[in-house]
Amino acid sequence: MPIRALLLLCCLLLPFTARADDLGGRLWSVQQQRFISWEEFYRDWLPPNGWLIVGEAHDNPDHHRIEAELIASLAKRARLGNVALEMANHAQQPALDAALGQDETTPEQLNWSKGWDWELYRAPVQAALSQAQRVLGADLTRTQISTAYKQGAPDGELEPAHAAFMRDLLFVSHCGQLPKPQLDPMRQVQLARDQQIARVLRAQRVAGKTGILLTGSIHARADLGVPRWLDTTPATTLLLQSLEQDSANDPRHYQPDSFGNLKTVDLILFTPAFAAPDYCDSLKHSS
Repeated sequence: MPIRALLLLCCLLLPFTARADDLGGRLWSVQQQRFISWEEFYRDWLPPNGWLIVGEAHDNPDHHRIEAELIASLAKRARLGNVALEMANHAQQPALDAALGQDETTPEQLNWSKGWDWELYRAPVQAALSQAQRVLGADLTRTQISTAYKQGAPDGELEPAHAAFMRDLLFVSHCGQLPKPQLDPMRQVQLARDQQIARVLRAQRVAGKTGILLTGSIHARADLGVPRWLDTTPATTLLLQSLEQDSANDPRHYQPDSFGNLKTVDLILFTPAFAAPDYCDSLKHSS
């Protein structure tokens, strides 16, 4: 089946796999503390002249399927602007522009980084290339990341509480194996990447349309990541959250903790339980 037909089929399947007896496929408003319908989502939550910031787990296939469906669904409704990718840097922009409108694209055409599994990202990237007005490489290049590691983020810092929270988060997310002297340089890289992605989003809005940013969940959070650097650019943050294996069914159980009273995300979309590899256990046995 041609890719366009597949994407049209996907967008007709929304809201994915929702069932009345669990959270799967349902949308939860963190601020309003209630479920919202997909009709409400498309009517009230897509900022014109702004962005839908989608926070994924990079290794979760369901998240990439849903991203492709969201892109196709906004395009079907004539609401889709640009699609920005954390997974591509701005040096790849000529390759992305050259592939725009193509039904089939190879990773070689896009200079795609092997660090991002193409088998996982093919569907959302191809959906974007087929239907978005433009697909944007939003991240820093390797050279710029190295510079940020040595010299710090170009646009400076946020509040001390943010710095402390991010240090702890980086330490835990690296399984407690990251030497503490490396925490601040790594944090500066995170800041620099957030600043760069936000710079792209501020500059690449489409009048009357909603763009989509595909990024990791921490970059997507309104208290921690890209939204902190958007200034007045309107954005809705949507966290893709896989259910726990023990089927915890209270949506409040999955709300992220913040370091203060700042908003974390606007919406949570619950996805099926996913048995992610135990990366810390793998690291322990490889060391």
